[in-house]
Amino acid sequence: MDVLPSYGEATSRLDWLSLVAHHIPASSWTSCCLVDRRFYSFFAPRLWQDPLVVVRQLGLHPNDDLAWYRRFINKHVRSARLHTRSMVRSLDFRAFALTASGLYSTDASERAISESFRVLPQIFPNLICLLLDGHPELDPSSLATARVAASHPLELLDLAGCRQELTPKLFSSQLFRDLIYLDISYVPGSIRSAIQSSLNPTYLPGLRVLKARGREVNDATAQLLFQTFRLQLWSLDLSDNKLTDAAIDELVYRCFSSLSFRNDSHFEVEGKVVVPRNLGGQQYGLFEFLEESVHSASFTHPERYLADPPVYSHRADQTEPQEWQTIRSDGTGPLKCDDASAIKEMVLENALALAGKTPRQPIHDLHVPRGGITHLYLNRNSLTANGIGRLLRGSSGRLEHFECDHCLLPRPVSSPYESRPELQAAGILGLAYLFRPAFSSNLRSVRAHHSLVTQIPDIHAKGLPLETALRLSETVIFNKSSRVYPQRFVPDMNPRIASLALTHIPARSTGRVIRQLTLFLDLASIQQANIRKARMHMNGRHAAILSGLRHIRFELDPDFSDDTTLDSSTGRDIEYDKLLDPGDDDFGHSTFSFFEDTKRTTPNQLTATGRRSGGNTNTAQFSHWTSGRLKSPPYSDTESQFIIHHEEASTSWTGNVYSVPVWIGPGTIGPHAAVNEYMWNLQDEKLRAHVGPATPSHVAAGVPPLTYIYHAAWDAMVFPSNLAVATMNLGTEPLQDVAAAIKDYRMGTRGTPRHWDGKIELVRSSRSSRYHASEYWR
Repeated sequence: MDVLPSYGEATSRLDWLSLVAHHIPASSWTSCCLVDRRFYSFFAPRLWQDPLVVVRQLGLHPNDDLAWYRRFINKHVRSARLHTRSMVRSLDFRAFALTASGLYSTDASERAISESFRVLPQIFPNLICLLLDGHPELDPSSLATARVAASHPLELLDLAGCRQELTPKLFSSQLFRDLIYLDISYVPGSIRSAIQSSLNPTYLPGLRVLKARGREVNDATAQLLFQTFRLQLWSLDLSDNKLTDAAIDELVYRCFSSLSFRNDSHFEVEGKVVVPRNLGGQQYGLFEFLEESVHSASFTHPERYLADPPVYSHRADQTEPQEWQTIRSDGTGPLKCDDASAIKEMVLENALALAGKTPRQPIHDLHVPRGGITHLYLNRNSLTANGIGRLLRGSSGRLEHFECDHCLLPRPVSSPYESRPELQAAGILGLAYLFRPAFSSNLRSVRAHHSLVTQIPDIHAKGLPLETALRLSETVIFNKSSRVYPQRFVPDMNPRIASLALTHIPARSTGRVIRQLTLFLDLASIQQANIRKARMHMNGRHAAILSGLRHIRFELDPDFSDDTTLDSSTGRDIEYDKLLDPGDDDFGHSTFSFFEDTKRTTPNQLTATGRRSGGNTNTAQFSHWTSGRLKSPPYSDTESQFIIHHEEASTSWTGNVYSVPVWIGPGTIGPHAAVNEYMWNLQDEKLRAHVGPATPSHVAAGVPPLTYIYHAAWDAMVFPSNLAVATMNLGTEPLQDVAAAIKDYRMGTRGTPRHWDGKIELVRSSRSSRYHASEYWR
């Protein structure tokens, strides 16, 4: 909530200089300082508050950075008055002295800058921002031993990429006690020992934004971090680490408030979340259904673009919600930023505002009440789609920005699939409904795998060429996934989301990826037209209208057209089976090869009756089922469409034994292909596992709403039962350039009603970030 000005601030007249100062270029600030004392009080702080950035704006060449810095520290600063030196608020080295200059090598540059750290708090007593990203050789440890004479300790510290190991007790110094933003990404050393020593609320009580990318953080260390900071942080970046689904439950329990932003007042527009009983499973989490209204399931309610009305208080002195109140954002304001540049800008603007006694106080947005995480980054970890589902359901609608560019799909647990342990699929299939406002009430920005929109997962297998994997995913796998999970993310599913980034888009496509992406752009243009009509209809009224999706970013993989021999399993071997199903010991027996038409004999070899020894039905015979009711269990044991499932305490969410009715269908061929295969799979006893609520995607595929199903039997349908057959007839049509096709589409729609006028970005990632198995498939 914005901070209202006091009566004196609201009625006092602002100096006209405060209005025009932001529009005067940096090259004129020196001249303005010479006009008179009044001008000096406005422009001297702007000239001195961020000297390394200002001197670049004034024309300093990068080759002269080090020479200028040495003169600045050793000569000019020492002769400057204390009042002048106190105006320095920020030292931003991120774009400063990055290369060798003049007679100085890069090492000499780093040593010269490092040596100055010890005296920085003394010569710049009001320094509050220090950014060292881009200088890996700098040693910030001397900051901890510096004599602190600062009236304002640091509020922002960026140490990303520093190669010097930080001592565990570094942050116990008084210099860091007011830190709001801390980036210790890609820094050697144990973060666990730092948490136990000084990286904790005892020494950093004001810390709100923590970035710890690439720190080899495992589940145990992450759980310690969650237990230490609890609800203190509102932004957390743990990308490029070793997190698995085992860390999700502790994250939800410790770092998200139990107060939910979800409510039933938007039921007609968005639907509502229903929790029938306090039940759940270890894989799914707490059981929650989404109850739909007449319009919510099709996203067609006429008021879907209206922003939430303002919340009024009965008390004039109450400007903030009470501790027990949760009010979701109206969806119209700008997204709160948590990157270093944005935080620095807010901190420096606040410093200028306080110095000039103006009412603007943007720093208030950083010191939000302790309600838990709103910005979460989990890119390039070892998470699965099940873990991401548990996280989004357990976040209580608090997340505003969420990133997870890669997660693995759950593997089948049935014996017919045990002979193909090398097949892996990555994507976010079947989870689109969790990005709706009924679940993610405050979500404004998302970065996720492109399958959220395209329904095309990435395929990985030992010995499978990348081009073959791409063709397989866009044909066989897409046909299965679109049948099993027919509901994909569309803009009107959540008009409150303003920014969407789709990752790992293949550079080449048979055409399916291109059609899915351009269709999404068509839907974005339709949403844009509908929002404009809504604004016209609301003309003269004071209702706020949502802006809808205004920023789309497509992150493309490297083009492999010149290197089609690349294997989809490039990189060191990884125990995928233990990662995806650590409880299934049989997964370790690989008996399938893409270059063999037959499988080696296994203990579970099919018998002459088409059934595996042990009673598991051969799912490869599903295509032969054309009529009649299934005669194998569970259909041979009941005439009902439901059976009672008994969950053991060891796999229960609450640790208690419970029973629920699970829908198994009539056992006869019906109009829904996915339901027919689901019923066939249920004959396999191993697939009668992982009970959970039917999601909107299941309902769209033919499952009755508000019922329980066996998710193991349903998820198994995404994987082909015979990979050798699936890879034999993939076609040989030339692959199309995805980036060129999207550009052609944009040119073709320009000047037409189909043109979406939001901001669209096409970004191509580096080859190593996509094809290295240790980065992408671990």
